Amino acid sequence: MHVGILHTVGSPCRCAQSAAEGLRALGHEPIFADSEEIEFVAGELARTCDLVIDHTDTFKGRGLWRAFVRQVLESAGARIVGSDAPACFLADNKIAAKKRLSAFGLPVPPGIVATRKDENFPPWLKPPLILKPAFEHMSRGLRIAGTLSEASLVANDLLDSRKQPILIETFIPGREIAVSILDGPDGFQALPILEWAVDKKGRGILTESFKLSSPPANRRDAFKAELSPGKAAEIGELALAASKALGLRDYGRFDLRLSPSGQPFFLEANVTPSLEPQEALALSASWAGLNYPKLIERMLRSTQKRYDQNLLSKAAEIDIDLPGGNITMTVPHGVHFPPQSTIELAKILDIKPGDRVLDLGCGSGLLSIAAAKSGASYVLATDLDPVSLNTTLANAQRNGVENIIAARAGSWYEAVPHEEKQRKFDVIIATPPQTPGPRPFGPKYGGFDGTRHLLYVIDRSLSFLNPKTGKIWILAISLANPRLLIQRLKEQFSEVGVLKETDRFFTPEEYNGYEEGLFAHLRSLREDRRCEFQEVSDGRLVFRNLFICARGPRRP
Repeated sequence: MHVGILHTVGSPCRCAQSAAEGLRALGHEPIFADSEEIEFVAGELARTCDLVIDHTDTFKGRGLWRAFVRQVLESAGARIVGSDAPACFLADNKIAAKKRLSAFGLPVPPGIVATRKDENFPPWLKPPLILKPAFEHMSRGLRIAGTLSEASLVANDLLDSRKQPILIETFIPGREIAVSILDGPDGFQALPILEWAVDKKGRGILTESFKLSSPPANRRDAFKAELSPGKAAEIGELALAASKALGLRDYGRFDLRLSPSGQPFFLEANVTPSLEPQEALALSASWAGLNYPKLIERMLRSTQKRYDQNLLSKAAEIDIDLPGGNITMTVPHGVHFPPQSTIELAKILDIKPGDRVLDLGCGSGLLSIAAAKSGASYVLATDLDPVSLNTTLANAQRNGVENIIAARAGSWYEAVPHEEKQRKFDVIIATPPQTPGPRPFGPKYGGFDGTRHLLYVIDRSLSFLNPKTGKIWILAISLANPRLLIQRLKEQFSEVGVLKETDRFFTPEEYNGYEEGLFAHLRSLREDRRCEFQEVSDGRLVFRNLFICARGPRRP
């Protein structure tokens, strides 16, 4: 498995190097990338990496902008270990995160936000006070003030130097603790709580210099907090509630102060806690019985569960016996895996030696390769997705038909070069998206009654087919107005036949998972005789896959 590791500027940081060592111990290959180059490398990381660990600290020098890195990665299709971009943005905005935690009933230090100089302090805000920039990490700019006048001067200075709002909070005396959270088979768990032996001369706060220093191999300034079982459980439950409030995933860390009376206060959330073996997350994991490689493995497994894919191989392999010969293909993540109905269509295609074939929406290339194996002299495979086109070409080469199959990018017939249109095709193959829906909901969407793409393919097919030998193969579902589909085919072709039918079982929950209320839409279409399916048993229903061949094109 290849895992991308994002770091901020220059050579990989200690955290990135530690993560890489853990990955290598698990037999995985780390790939480093600089966050500052994210606009250029996101697509490559999404294509070449099974997972990406984003450990960006700042982007373009700004802490709040590091969520942008994750957003670009996700928009490119990368699979992120950890929280998504919205959760990262929320957690990194100390003002917004504090409001969210407070709204969920979680204790945070009382304070105000200064957005301009000489902010008036309310009478209840008494020193000592903690001042911190709202969007910084690693205690950058963190200051403590013993008087209101000092707090006012510090706030003004930070507003000038940091160019962002400043949080001014009541200093909570007591113990500094860190609660790391880690997802697992039974959901999030709070790991054993770590306590920092903070420098009393610094009035009990963790400074930027402290966080930037390299931890010793057996550090003594961090240890397992001595708490009663009840108090430890209480803090752990609060941390789990905080992770839910902020929408965190996979792993994270909360920094808290424990007042002398035992009241915990949330200071901030960290979606990218340090991954060094001697830092809070790894230490707490070790106290829970997880050594460093097992910690990394747990993080990856959590992501595996969410993305529901086999992380040992980014691509799925498929081996199919067809009348024209055996086909072996690789289908990478993100490319539609051929369903059984498409495999069945590949088995019954009647391609004659020398046929010219147009495959509209080639996907992984199965139907194009099947046509080539059956004797086609030329196959033009079209698709809008560059990954699908590349997959088709790679699979064509793997099966020895790379000289027969050409790939073109575009929407349906728009991808066909003018000279190929002039030469005409003997066969057109189409399996377009055709699930009905009241509005677009995803790649399966085929219009209100499912026939948007089907009718487009049929209506324009005559301009591309050989008037003497031309035929079109369509794989349709009975959910997509089969009466209208057959009627339109008969208008365009002299011979139309449903050569095979297979059952496809489904449940209302499956379709409502695509779009809330979608099954009600299907029922409404069925009442209008524009959709066909039947109830069977145990809450299941069934529609039909229709393997349709239309021959004898009428004059366009």
